[in-house]
Amino acid sequence: MRLAVVFTKEAPVRFVSHLDVQRLFQRAFRRAKLPLAYSQGFNPHPLVAFATALSVGSTSCGEYLDVTLTEDMAPEEFIERVGPELPEGVRIVEAFDISYSRKSLTSAMRSAKYSARAEFDKAPGEDAIRNAVSELLSSEIVVMKRTKGGIKPVDIRPMLISFELVKAEADTAVFAICGVLSAEGGLNPDTLLNVLFEKLGVTGTTDVSRLETVLDREALA
Repeated sequence: MRLAVVFTKEAPVRFVSHLDVQRLFQRAFRRAKLPLAYSQGFNPHPLVAFATALSVGSTSCGEYLDVTLTEDMAPEEFIERVGPELPEGVRIVEAFDISYSRKSLTSAMRSAKYSARAEFDKAPGEDAIRNAVSELLSSEIVVMKRTKGGIKPVDIRPMLISFELVKAEADTAVFAICGVLSAEGGLNPDTLLNVLFEKLGVTGTTDVSRLETVLDREALA
């Protein structure tokens, strides 16, 4: 059978790389004595696939992976067995059966919602921030990105669904961001915020949390 799993990556593990997250789940599955299915060939590995990677330093309330088992198991039992084997900062929120599907979770991703906190080196003022956000939403947002053909200018505006200032206090601000996230790529909130900093003429730091990965479950059918 095949299960889709929704999990968190919280502050205690925010600097753990995606590769290490993959490893910690594989270790947890082995400690939980799950009946894991393995690939064929000279170097068999557990059939575990992650929908997408999360930037190092970011946190998330809703990441997805899928795991294939050789025996049927109720999602509730899966959570009960694996949950205690995970480190602090990683929690399983939900598990559901997708044995009916041969499609990848990545193919069903549509978008992601983020909460981002920015701390500026100097306070730009709430009006200036709102005006800068409005300008970014009303025009192209061209950034230099590394592509297969080298570093090229890319307009990331089509990947931005919504961008809203939630609150601004002194030298900090909180934003709600929604961007495209699909098999072809997606919006990088840090890149967007760097453009905002440039427009405001300030520097600063960002703290981004992915609140939700929006998956079209019907697309898995």
